[in-house]
Amino acid sequence: MRLFSYKMTHDTGFAPNPFGHTLTLATCKPQIRRLKKQGDWIAGFTSKALTGDRVGEERLIYLMQVGKKLHLRYYYSDPLYQDKIPNLGKSGPIPKTGDNIYRPLVPGAIEPAHFEQLRNPNHWNKDVDVPSAFDLRRDVSGQYALIADEFYYFGAQAIALPEAVRPALPGGQSAHGIQSSEALAERFISFIRSQYQPGRHGNPTRWPEDELTSSSKCGGR
Repeated sequence: MRLFSYKMTHDTGFAPNPFGHTLTLATCKPQIRRLKKQGDWIAGFTSKALTGDRVGEERLIYLMQVGKKLHLRYYYSDPLYQDKIPNLGKSGPIPKTGDNIYRPLVPGAIEPAHFEQLRNPNHWNKDVDVPSAFDLRRDVSGQYALIADEFYYFGAQAIALPEAVRPALPGGQSAHGIQSSEALAERFISFIRSQYQPGRHGNPTRWPEDELTSSSKCGGR
């Protein structure tokens, strides 16, 4: 059992996206998306930048087990994930926050130039209303969308953990996430499974009350 934990500087429902029939991580965290494997567990925690939580006080925002690792060029066209394509014409924040924002332009798309970045509220240059070249390069470098087999998303209701089951955490930002020992990973995941049902238990930490989503960048690496 492999568990990798990192601290989040943004939690807006975009990365990860906990809406629809499953949780997905298809933008930001390129190293994690490219290198983690089916069956791996990924945990995202609060940070001082996001919630003011100091080192040692971080709370769990989400936990996912990677059930499928799908290349972005296939993620876009897969019928299962069409509800993850942002729809800015619909009311409410959920349709707008979808993470399926990269349309392949050529067969076998793999380079940033092979993808079109769809207009979205998060990775978009709003000042001049054009795609964000920086975010496109970073997102596409991750190559894959990670799709949860099992997930627990708490968002603004992030949970504090007993010290005995807290996994290993980096002091700051971590491109790859910090891996816990197998014994600690098992204790942590068993605790979450024993206390909570899989699924979404709250809205994102930064979630608009009206129909407009606030701008979000990945933060960190």
